[in-house]
Amino acid sequence: MLNNLRTLLFTAAFIFLVTACGDDNSSSQKTAAPPAATPATPTETVTPAAPPAPPVVEESAPATNEVVTEPAPAAQPPAMESSPVAATAVAPATPVTTPPTPAGGPAQTHVINAEARVFNPDIVYIQPGDTVQWINMTSHTSTSIDGLIPVGATPWQGQLGENLQVTLTVVGIYGYYCIPHIGFGMMGVIVVGKPANLAEVKTNADKNLQGPFRRILGKLNKVVIP
Repeated sequence: MLNNLRTLLFTAAFIFLVTACGDDNSSSQKTAAPPAATPATPTETVTPAAPPAPPVVEESAPATNEVVTEPAPAAQPPAMESSPVAATAVAPATPVTTPPTPAGGPAQTHVINAEARVFNPDIVYIQPGDTVQWINMTSHTSTSIDGLIPVGATPWQGQLGENLQVTLTVVGIYGYYCIPHIGFGMMGVIVVGKPANLAEVKTNADKNLQGPFRRILGKLNKVVIP
């Protein structure tokens, strides 16, 4: 009887254990994790497009049938072509030569103008007994050149600023100069009558004159015996 009791207890315990395990499995199955939530689909915000701008209609100016006729320009008279005017060059003052005085006429006075650095005219032709006058001699002199006047003629020596007058009676060639401006070649020649010794005068001047006095040779070469 004791063995039957043991068997009964063992059976009861076994049934109890089986039942307890089944309950545990059911609880485990019932306490399952809830299914994962499905992510919500984002809602797209659609912005309605702006209505298209109405087309711009260009208003054209109404056509007109009026024809505007502009008056024709008045005819202009043809322009007169003017002949080109040639520029006139102003030449510097050039010493001039006085023409010879006819022999046998009345005695005359020949004027020589003293300019800045030159006597004008620088060659004068006169007749014996004529007078030579120098003017505008403010800063000048008139002095005969030694050895360049005819034999027997009287030399002269003017003062500074003197408007000298000299009457020449001996036929021949006379040379003179300005003392302050001889370095500029301020000198001249007076031809009295018709001297026949022009070549001899040139030779003697070339041989005897020195320094700035030799500038008179250029004027002697311009002398023409009438």
